[in-house]
Amino acid sequence: SFEYRLRVALGPGGDLMLTSRIRNTNADGKPFSFTFAYHTYFSISDISEIRVEGLETLDYLDNLQDRARFTEQGDAIVFESELDRIYLGTPSKIAIIDHEKKRTFVVRKGGLPDAVVWNPWDKKAKAMADFGDDEYKRMVCVEAAAIEKAITLKPGEEWTGKLELSAVPSSYYSGQLDPDRVIQDSVVPEDSVS
Repeated sequence: SFEYRLRVALGPGGDLMLTSRIRNTNADGKPFSFTFAYHTYFSISDISEIRVEGLETLDYLDNLQDRARFTEQGDAIVFESELDRIYLGTPSKIAIIDHEKKRTFVVRKGGLPDAVVWNPWDKKAKAMADFGDDEYKRMVCVEAAAIEKAITLKPGEEWTGKLELSAVPSSYYSGQLDPDRVIQDSVVPEDSVS
């Protein structure tokens, strides 16, 4: 048994903040384990023109190769074919840079050590019943997640995961983002959202 609570807040500047809380409510004394991901899909101009920054030099599990472990070699993630990876030990901020739309999506997260980056590309998109054949060109999925190591809660224990999404001018890149804006446990006070 567990309790799940989700708080959704929209900031005055358009930032979207999601706070998830999961509590183990088992009365039998048994622990509860789970993995977690916010499945965030971003609308972009063209998948072959965007860059995902902030995950350079990190290890990842490649879902296209039975979760074999590799190390990211590029200075940013770019897309030339299907990509489905779980990046491990990720920083608290990731940038999705879309030069054509002149904007950068900023993903800030807390309590979520991993990040999934996914795009199905053409062949898989055509095979998916709920996905248009060409929709892969205008979307990218970058998920704040806890996948590699399951979260285990003893009875009465609670876990909190936070995600903040914002859009900033495209001249920003991950290294320029204000470190004071990185998501903190106190970003959304409990009584600030009704």
